Amino acid sequence: MKKFIDAHCHLFDCDLPDNIGAIVNATRPSEWGAVIDLTRNNTNICGAIGVHPWYVADLTAGWDEQLQDLLIQNPDIMVGEIGLDKYKPDMDLQIHVFSRQLEIAAELGRGAHVHCVGTWDKMFAILKRYKSKMPPFILFHRFSGNGVDVVRLCADYNVYFSFWDSVRVISDVPISRILIETDSDNPLGVVAVAEQIAENVNCDFYKNTMGMLKNG
Repeated sequence: MKKFIDAHCHLFDCDLPDNIGAIVNATRPSEWGAVIDLTRNNTNICGAIGVHPWYVADLTAGWDEQLQDLLIQNPDIMVGEIGLDKYKPDMDLQIHVFSRQLEIAAELGRGAHVHCVGTWDKMFAILKRYKSKMPPFILFHRFSGNGVDVVRLCADYNVYFSFWDSVRVISDVPISRILIETDSDNPLGVVAVAEQIAENVNCDFYKNTMGMLKNG
């Protein structure tokens, strides 16, 4: 049976067939517990908990200690969804929260699932600052950079790129670094995504993404 893995989704009510797996990302503290419970109760789900840039203004004191404690208690959980978004306010706060989560991911040896929209200059500056101590891998979900960004990222970091359709830049990404996603609450759609992308880049994406990412 071919295995399809949704590398990035937001699922909170699991009923997946055996051939579908998913990496479920939380976006704020109120979702962390639900994602952890899903991973404990479903062998075909991996989880990531973090603070999405859209929700940094809602954080309360001690959020990072809470995140770190939960990650220590759950060694298979990754860090995500984190990142930067130019269309949202509080950019200085976004940078602070993202940087802190990147530090936690590196300290605990967890992969980081990253959202980056229109802020690649700031993203590269942060990555350069932490280059000597990075997470074991970074997944740029729904990647929106360009071919030059791909070259820079692949040269300096252990990165993967996930896509939900066949965007132009996908041809610039090494096949071994391409993953598929739905960015939805329905990982079943990943089958159609896999078929579309495989046809456009002449490659078979029936791989166990969770295993690839866990092994870095």
